[in-house]
Amino acid sequence: MGKIDKQKEAIGYLKIIFSILVAIDLSLVAWIFNNSDTTEGLRLIVPSIIVLLVTIALIVANKVILKKIDKLEDM
Repeated sequence: MGKIDKQKEAIGYLKIIFSILVAIDLSLVAWIFNNSDTTEGLRLIVPSIIVLLVTIALIVANKVILKKIDKLEDM
């Protein structure tokens, strides 16, 4: 397997992780909106923190994917 094929496989794997993170992020945001009236205190703060962390992970994954795509152009 050549370097280009390895890069393509890594990009594909990262895209799967990115998609899973998007699904988790959207699900948590929907849960927060649906339960914000009945949930209070720590039960609302913890999911909000998790949404923040998942969103940061999405940003990092996006940057890694874009760097790998740029590296693929140089090969």
